Amino acid sequence: MSTRIDIKVSAVQSIGATLMKTNQTTSYRTGDDGDIEAGRDVSFLVLPSNNPFGNTNRFTDELGGQSYANNIVIDWSTYDGTEVLGYYRTISPVDVTWNVAIDSALALSVGSFTSGWRLVNRKEIDNIYNYELSQCMNYAPFNIINTIWCSTTYTASTTLAYTATVSWINLSAKSGAGARWMAVRDFTVTGTTLT
Repeated sequence: MSTRIDIKVSAVQSIGATLMKTNQTTSYRTGDDGDIEAGRDVSFLVLPSNNPFGNTNRFTDELGGQSYANNIVIDWSTYDGTEVLGYYRTISPVDVTWNVAIDSALALSVGSFTSGWRLVNRKEIDNIYNYELSQCMNYAPFNIINTIWCSTTYTASTTLAYTATVSWINLSAKSGAGARWMAVRDFTVTGTTLT
């Protein structure tokens, strides 16, 4: 007697361990990142298949378009079939300490998304770095030119946390007002509705 198991694979985004492309498409020698362009998705901004809104845009607003009226950027490269990561692209207007950055992100309320926000971690900020650009976060829809705190602590010296500058990841003293903050949130996806 055999048992049949059907597995439904989502056409929206293949789930797997393959990392995203860095978007470095300029090659400086054979075998470098620009030559090989390792990673998943068609390009840094284009998905290999449609997101739940029926387009191949990696970044959309919460309604599937690109108007970003609420300054929420959904990153469909993170979609796992149930949840997707969204960034609040408006960063704080002034540099703050790490603790203020965490508290501010936790207190964020945007439209109907009144809870669940948190300070971006190192992997989440690195995921939106566009390495084809000298200012890696200065592209639409983000256009960030400031240093951003990451919630990730440097474990070799716990008074330091990672910060994302316009072109690299750095370390900064948590007690210094040396960076701004950017919030992220996990959204549950049901059809074309995000909660």
